[in-house]
Amino acid sequence: MSEVSVYLADLELQGVLMFSTEQKPSLAKEGGALITPGHFIHNYPLIYGFAQRNVESYAVIPSLHYLSYEELKKSRFTPESAQKSLHYGFIEEQIRNFLDGGGGIYIFPAFPLRVFVKKFFMAAKGTSYAEFRGALKTVFPRIVHYIAVVPPSLFRTIVLARNIYPPESMYIRIGMKRMSVMKVRLRRADIVGKENAATWSSIPVNLHDVETYFKYMVEDFLRVLETRSKPPGKPKVSLIGYVKARNLFRITCGSIEYKLPLPLKLFR
Repeated sequence: MSEVSVYLADLELQGVLMFSTEQKPSLAKEGGALITPGHFIHNYPLIYGFAQRNVESYAVIPSLHYLSYEELKKSRFTPESAQKSLHYGFIEEQIRNFLDGGGGIYIFPAFPLRVFVKKFFMAAKGTSYAEFRGALKTVFPRIVHYIAVVPPSLFRTIVLARNIYPPESMYIRIGMKRMSVMKVRLRRADIVGKENAATWSSIPVNLHDVETYFKYMVEDFLRVLETRSKPPGKPKVSLIGYVKARNLFRITCGSIEYKLPLPLKLFR
């Protein structure tokens, strides 16, 4: 449809990017956990970022998902709003507005073009013989080692825009806890065809979005990222990976070509 535009978006990291894909004990003498990030970025933080929004309006600090921690359910530090189940109300509203004809964007998960990492040691607890510090707030890492993604790391994603025209260059922050700023450069892409046979996508997608919103019958799935954020009744929201399905579309930008699912309601 003419009102839907497709863009290639390159995201150049401007600062330290921290998120927890894997956590395991550290072998370093200081102790503490070792937290490492994956090299794929879930698409919901990107949708928040493009909307100049960090998180859902109900989110609280220090944790967005208190119900993930059994010991916090009865804690006196737990705000009332944090006792509610996780939901993605803003994301669902954005996607449905996009599909139903309103102005909006949809963004696919980002995949790496180049990645640089650096190790950080963070301590909120002293290591001296005697310590006179008050108790830390709940869900705060006392001692932790981060393997963080740092500049000049570069990621790429696909952006669908309906009835709006995003700027060619912009800056986004992709999450309250991630602390990362990215410079985004958008280039217009063209849809050049469709694969009728079952084909693997060449970019990662959100499995829930592809099945629920795009209306694809996924024949196979290769996972590259799974987050802990699983809203009740929607566990596939956390799954990012490559899908095998019929009717994938081919898009090109210069000499670059990708195969991916697009909303079948909008593209035929």
